Amino acid sequence: MSPDNSVPSSVPIMRKVLRWSLILMIAVAVVGGIVGWFVAGWSGVWSAVVAAAVVLLFTAVTAISIIFAAKLPSTYFMAVILGAWLLKLIAFVGVLAVVRAFDFTHDWMLWSTMLVALVGALAIDVVVVLRSRQPYVSEVDLPGPEKKQ
Repeated sequence: MSPDNSVPSSVPIMRKVLRWSLILMIAVAVVGGIVGWFVAGWSGVWSAVVAAAVVLLFTAVTAISIIFAAKLPSTYFMAVILGAWLLKLIAFVGVLAVVRAFDFTHDWMLWSTMLVALVGALAIDVVVVLRSRQPYVSEVDLPGPEKKQ
C-alpha cells in the first residue's frame, strides 16, 4: 500500500485566501495612498502602503503556515500554527515600533488603513471558507474493504 500523496483540502482554500488577500492589499494601498495624500501628503501615502504591506505579510504568514503544516500530524500542525502566531505577535510589535520611530508615517493614516485592511482580510477569510464547499470531515479513512490499486 503506497502513501497517500493527495493534497489536503485546506491547501486550495489557503491558496485562494493568499490570492484574494494580495488583490485586496494592493487595492487598500492604492485607495489608502490616495486618501493619505489628501490627508497628510507623502507621509499619508507611505503610511497606507506600510499598513497594507504589514497586513499582507501577517495574512500570508498564516496561510503559508497552514499550507506548509497541512500534511503534518496534528501535534506538529498545531506547533507550526502556534509558532507562526507567536512569531507574528513579536514581529508586529517590532515592526510598529520601528515604523513609529520614523517621521515618514502619519499615525491616523497608519492605524485607519491597517484597520480597513484587517477587516477586509477577515472578510476574505470568511467568504473563501464559506464558498469552499468543504465537507464536515475530510481526509478520513473509513473502515471497509481495502481499496484496489
